[in-house]
Amino acid sequence: MVLANGKKLNYKLLYVEDKLVGIENNVAEIELWLQDPSPDAFILCIQGMGGIGKTTISKCIFNSNYIHYDATCFLANIHDTSSQPGGLLNLQKQLLLALKGEQVIWNLDEGIMKVVNALCNKKVLLVLDDITTRQQLKALLGPQRFYPGSKVIITTRHKWLLNDFKGHPKVYSINELCPHESNKLFSLYAFDRDHPIEPYIVQSQLVIDHCRGLPLALKVLGSSLKRRSIDVWEDAIRKLDAIPNLEVQNILQVSYKTIEDTKDQDLFLHVACFFVGEDKEFIVKLLAECNLYPTVGIQNLMDRCLLYIEDGRVMMHQLIIEMGREIVRQESPNEPGERTRLWNHQDSFNVLKENEGTRKVEGLVLDMQRIMEISSTSIVTMDNERKRNYDDFSGRTVLTNKGKFKVKAIEKMKNLMLLQLDYATFSGSYKKLPKKLRLLRWHGFPLKSIPIDVPLQNLVVLDLRHSKLKQVWDEFKVVKSLKILNLSYSLELIKTPNFDGLPRLESLLLKGCLSLTRVCESIGSLESLVLLDISGCTSLKNIPCLSKSLVSLKMNGCSNLGSIEQVQCLDTCLVSSHLVHVDVTNCNLFDSSFPKDWSNLFSLRALSISKNHITSLPDCVKSLPALEELYVNNCSHLQSVLDVPKSVKLLSIYENMSLEIVKPPSISSRFVCVGSKKMRAIEGFLKHESVKNVDKKVVRYLGLESILENTNIDDSIKVLYEVGIFSTWVSGIKLPSFMYKESGSEISFRVPSHPNGSRVSAVNVCITFTPSAQVPLMNESHDELDDGIYLFTVIINNKTKDLVWNYTPTVERDIKGCDSYIWLSLWRTGNLLDDGDEIVISSSIIRVVVEEYCVNLVYDDDEVGEEIDEEKKEKHCFFNNHISWNDRLIVEVSDYVQNGKNYHFHNHYTDGIDGNNVDWWGLSLCEMSRE
Repeated sequence: MVLANGKKLNYKLLYVEDKLVGIENNVAEIELWLQDPSPDAFILCIQGMGGIGKTTISKCIFNSNYIHYDATCFLANIHDTSSQPGGLLNLQKQLLLALKGEQVIWNLDEGIMKVVNALCNKKVLLVLDDITTRQQLKALLGPQRFYPGSKVIITTRHKWLLNDFKGHPKVYSINELCPHESNKLFSLYAFDRDHPIEPYIVQSQLVIDHCRGLPLALKVLGSSLKRRSIDVWEDAIRKLDAIPNLEVQNILQVSYKTIEDTKDQDLFLHVACFFVGEDKEFIVKLLAECNLYPTVGIQNLMDRCLLYIEDGRVMMHQLIIEMGREIVRQESPNEPGERTRLWNHQDSFNVLKENEGTRKVEGLVLDMQRIMEISSTSIVTMDNERKRNYDDFSGRTVLTNKGKFKVKAIEKMKNLMLLQLDYATFSGSYKKLPKKLRLLRWHGFPLKSIPIDVPLQNLVVLDLRHSKLKQVWDEFKVVKSLKILNLSYSLELIKTPNFDGLPRLESLLLKGCLSLTRVCESIGSLESLVLLDISGCTSLKNIPCLSKSLVSLKMNGCSNLGSIEQVQCLDTCLVSSHLVHVDVTNCNLFDSSFPKDWSNLFSLRALSISKNHITSLPDCVKSLPALEELYVNNCSHLQSVLDVPKSVKLLSIYENMSLEIVKPPSISSRFVCVGSKKMRAIEGFLKHESVKNVDKKVVRYLGLESILENTNIDDSIKVLYEVGIFSTWVSGIKLPSFMYKESGSEISFRVPSHPNGSRVSAVNVCITFTPSAQVPLMNESHDELDDGIYLFTVIINNKTKDLVWNYTPTVERDIKGCDSYIWLSLWRTGNLLDDGDEIVISSSIIRVVVEEYCVNLVYDDDEVGEEIDEEKKEKHCFFNNHISWNDRLIVEVSDYVQNGKNYHFHNHYTDGIDGNNVDWWGLSLCEMSRE
């Protein structure tokens, strides 16, 4: 059909709502892919959870690009359509009608052949929306042969479908909206404007937070609350906490309903109800014993965008969690005891109190502290005639009467496998507890020992943190299935159980057991033990021979363990060669506490020996063949760190007040070394020496001519040399004349041309400070006198080259008692400053006032000055107590000269040279112990 103006009537455009937020970047990136002519760029998968906006984005792409193709088709809602009788055949007909103008096919195989013919002979744009099965792909794409220039866009929630494509299709993942975008989208639907209005601002934020950036939820809830009263809003928000929105649920549940394996469905519901945020390895270890095959199951759920792994923990979107829990709630909306899983603490409390549990219950979670919080904030309705007192309003007091349950309430749940009873008390015999229990978590366990008749034969995890146990069992107990035993912070625990009864134990956690004096010697016979954590066991004086299978040993804070004698459990012959992590921080260890050799620990990757009495790196540490992370912090007697294993990639040696010399393992290693005022040298990075051990040439260039004339040189004046900059703090000395002087916040000048044509080789910067009367020299965080100037940064800005150097000295200066003080520096710039360059020098400093800036330029034909004598030249090395003009460092300012860059030279915690941040001893955030 042709309109009167000659234009074709457009039948192809798809309806897209005009309230679009946060899709511009997604559309732009996919538009770039459409322009890619390479033969591998036929298929793009837009992947993400339900309601994230995949269909909307694909519609926008289709609308703006369909005109460039010979034939186009947008097949919508493929999952819903294909699940109907003859659904796939109807989709094939729809596709063929769009591509070839024909619709007559009798079966799927005939349809596939005709689809292949259509795709091979035309340049097509095809969008397949909501693909969920391999059968759908086969029916609509066949063997995936396409005409040059064709493009196929597929939207799906299922990552595993990528394995069914030929080659490597491009995958584009859609993320949740950011908070600003969420606020705007919700407001457009709730208020027809891009921001909330009074009096709904607080309530709007609650709903927006609930949606966690999911566009579908923001649209649905915004629309449902439009033009409603504030009372309706508040009631709707309360309802959302208990029952999720049905329309959102229906969309999200598609991913769950397409899970064909009931084991994976059970795994999803277990995670949604109980294990979000838990360590993946813990979940795998536990649920594998529940016959759920969690390793492959977790991957299958990830492929459906139902969960993801973050820092080793299993995570879910909040609305996915609510979807899973709503599936369980619908099993019995009004009778919680008839559901398979009880995750709501109030429901669990009621079921146990009223003895309403059934055989259907597989998991139950109760935390009485949560119940106390709820009870303490609840409105107490009372008889007006009775006088109210404090006990009426104290949740803890009220629950003392309510909080004692009968063990019989648990006995009825014959299929119970996962049980959490934090801070609950029970009366009765434990003999008939469910025998299928795999997890028993009972923080605050109230008994002095576990009754011997408790049926724990299938238990995998026993978590009794903060218990009142004095011993685990009164008698010898066999629990062959137990893999994890956590008794941490059981303050009255005196001894461990006999481990001969726990042959499969893999993790033993005794952290913070302050009364523990003995670890049973049978621990050495545990063939599967990989983790032992006895951190903070301050009464423990000795540890027996440990299992040879041990991978991680955490002993930090065992302050009674160490002595001047060698510690038995660290002996070379007794330590497991499988160890990967060892932490002996604050164990009162001396140099002699360590063995001579650890070369047999070929698996050890991370070691912390911080807060001990060592004076140098123990020989056994130097012998470690594969160590990657070494922490030696807060060792007050440590004087040197030398011969670090070359394999070390991260070295942390901060707050060692006596430390003088450090030799990093390699140039590529990251390390931090701050907080030592006695520091003299870090090989390749820093020197800090008395001025009398500095070349006279450097001293002269610094502007300390008067010191050279004094036969009694003040040994307290130290020169710091790092990143190609020599600097020192002085007071009360005569300074030479300078080329440039200026009062105020900065100094500026142009580099003059030299009569002999020489180039500038260094810049001498002098800054005079006086303490600020308005700002006391106090430490903001500790309210005590500070020993140095903090946040002191000097900035040299070459405005002509648009090049900026920011330098923060590593070593601080004691400024107490000084009326004024001077910072002198010499920046070895090489031949990088040209005639006519405009230079601006300023500083950033707190608690002082800058009085004056002075600058001299040093030219390469200036007087050479005295060099190191011949004897010193022969012995010259980095640790020779001498600073020379000719010393070269690994990082120097003259190496960073790219125009348009703003470089920062400092020793803060970063990851080495990162962009414009030049940190020559960065510390990774990945650590074992930062104490």
